[in-house]
Amino acid sequence: MQCAGCGIMAGDTYLGRLDGRIKTAVFLCAIVVASVLTKWPLAAGVLAAAVALMFTLRLPARKALWRMSVPFGVAWVVLISLIFTTGHTVIGTVRFLHVSLPVYREGMALGFLIMLRILASVSLAMLLSFSTPMAEILAALRTFKVPELIIDLADMIYRYASSLGEIAATMRKAQLARGGGGLPWHRQARDLGRLAGNLMIKAFGRGERVYKAMLARGYDEDAKTPPYYAGPIPAGDLLAGVLAGFVLLSLLVCNFAIGYKAWN
Repeated sequence: MQCAGCGIMAGDTYLGRLDGRIKTAVFLCAIVVASVLTKWPLAAGVLAAAVALMFTLRLPARKALWRMSVPFGVAWVVLISLIFTTGHTVIGTVRFLHVSLPVYREGMALGFLIMLRILASVSLAMLLSFSTPMAEILAALRTFKVPELIIDLADMIYRYASSLGEIAATMRKAQLARGGGGLPWHRQARDLGRLAGNLMIKAFGRGERVYKAMLARGYDEDAKTPPYYAGPIPAGDLLAGVLAGFVLLSLLVCNFAIGYKAWN
């Protein structure tokens, strides 16, 4: 089954066969729940569960890890920035050249929590995209009465993201062929900015051409799209969705029943 994860194939697993409406609703709710958890053990549990479910899909490990590298880097940036800027209880110092940076206990705890939130939310989103075709996700969003304009934009972004990546790779190869790889780092950074600017111009130009082509073919954003799902949700899949919803509700109850201690 071709999933929404841009070329990664989900195996013939239970999660892959689950109804798209159930998966979309459960994973979107799970992302929201993971984003509001205030207890790091619960956030870590959600992350561990998402990673365990990824293993059941029999995904290529290298591609899955590569997809996690960007959010993992962002999470570490957030953690490091909070360690040195948030809190009042100093537990140590880090010396860099002639600068001493205090390490705060509160910042470390808050940064670790936010890092787990980011990784858990991204893992859940990846799990949805790895196990569900994009057509099913968009059809489920239509079922949930999400505005058609948002769904059309998401569909176009998904369709043309890979082509923009190919254009960027071609432009980068042309830049390297002209000796751009041997320049100092500041020159390479400037060239990279130019490359990004040219890519944005090409993206806007392609977007205008695509929209005009859609209008020429009778596109109307108010037109009704034929239903993708013909039948009702299978009873087994509906039961799985109810159980997953109960688990998410239990997480929220456990999280806020313990109480939230704000950092002073």
